[in-house]
Amino acid sequence: MVSKTGDKSKIKIRKARSADIDKICQIEAQQFTNPWKQDYFTNELDHHIAYFYIGEDTDSREILGYIIFWIIEDMLELHKIAVSADSTGKGIGKQLFGFMLDTARTNGVEELFLEVRKSNAGAIKLYEAFQFQLIDVRKAYYPDPIEDALIYKLVLNNTENIPS
Repeated sequence: MVSKTGDKSKIKIRKARSADIDKICQIEAQQFTNPWKQDYFTNELDHHIAYFYIGEDTDSREILGYIIFWIIEDMLELHKIAVSADSTGKGIGKQLFGFMLDTARTNGVEELFLEVRKSNAGAIKLYEAFQFQLIDVRKAYYPDPIEDALIYKLVLNNTENIPS
C-alpha cells in the first residue's frame, strides 16, 4: 500500500521482515522509555494472529515507522505503533493507523482496543482524532517511570466519519 495523495510523506506499507528488525529496534529505543527487546519483535514476525507492518519511504526505502496489532476473531488489539524521531509530524503515524483501520474493516473487526501512557499527548491526540473513547485507567501500569495506562476503545460500526 502506498499512502494517499495529500499525505505529508509518501510511504509504502509492507509486512515487516527479519532484515527490518535492527532499524525497528532503533526506532523503538528512540520512542519508548521501556523498549521491547529484539526477540519480542522477531517473535511477532511469525505469530499467527499478529499483523506486523512497516512504513518505508517510497524513494529511499528507509523505515520510518512500524505498527503491530493482533486480530482475534472480531476484536483488534494495538500492541505497538512508532515513528522515527526525525519523521514525527509528517503523517506517518496517521497513515499506519489508517492502514490498521482498513485491515480491521476488511477482517470484520467490530472493536479495537489500545493502551497508552497517560503522558503520551501525541498518541492520545491521534487516537482521539480517530474517535477512540477512553474506557478505563490502569493505575501505575507502566514501569520506569511508573505511570497510569489509559485504555481506549473504538467500535467500528460507529465510525462513518473516521479517516481511513
